[in-house]
Amino acid sequence: MSTTPTTRLADLAAQSVLMMGAAPRSEFFEVYHARAVNREARTEPPECRQPGPEGFFATALWLRGAFSELTFKIERVVTDGDLAVTYGTMSGRQTGTMITYAADGTVERAFAPTGRRFTTRQAHFLRLREGLIGEHWAVRDDLAQAQQLRWIPPTPAYLIRCARATAKARREQSRKAA
Repeated sequence: MSTTPTTRLADLAAQSVLMMGAAPRSEFFEVYHARAVNREARTEPPECRQPGPEGFFATALWLRGAFSELTFKIERVVTDGDLAVTYGTMSGRQTGTMITYAADGTVERAFAPTGRRFTTRQAHFLRLREGLIGEHWAVRDDLAQAQQLRWIPPTPAYLIRCARATAKARREQSRKAA
C-alpha cells in the first residue's frame, strides 16, 4: 500500500507538532527541511531562530525547559496542496521559568514557575518543501495559557518573583555573551 502525497503531508505535519514534547534531536532531521523557517521563533531564544532542524529542536528544548509533562494532541489535520493545518491542544505543567525574548535576542520577560497545569488550543500551519516541513506558523490561545498558569491577573508576590526571574535570566544571558 503506497502513501499518497496528501497522507504523507498530514502525517509529517502531525509528527512535527507531536515531537516537540519529547522526541530526540535526531528525529527533527527526518521531519524538517535544512532551511525550514519557524515564523513563531521571534519571541524565542536566539538559537531557536536558526533555520532547519536545529532551530526547531532548540524550540522544543525551550518549551521542555519551562513545561514538564509537555504533550500535544492533534484532533484534526487538513491539507491543501503543500500546506497542512493541525488543530489540537498543548498541555503541561510549568515547572521551569518561561523566558520570552525581544527582536534583538535579549531577554524581554521571565515568568517564574507556578507548578500549575494548563491545556490550550492551537492551530499549526506547516508548508512542505522538498518532501519535508519547510515553514511553520501558529495560532495559539496564549491568554488562556496565561490565565491557567496564573500569570494573569498576577498577584504582587508573583510580580516580584517574575521580576527576580527576569533579572536572573538577563544576568545569565550577559554572562554567556561575555
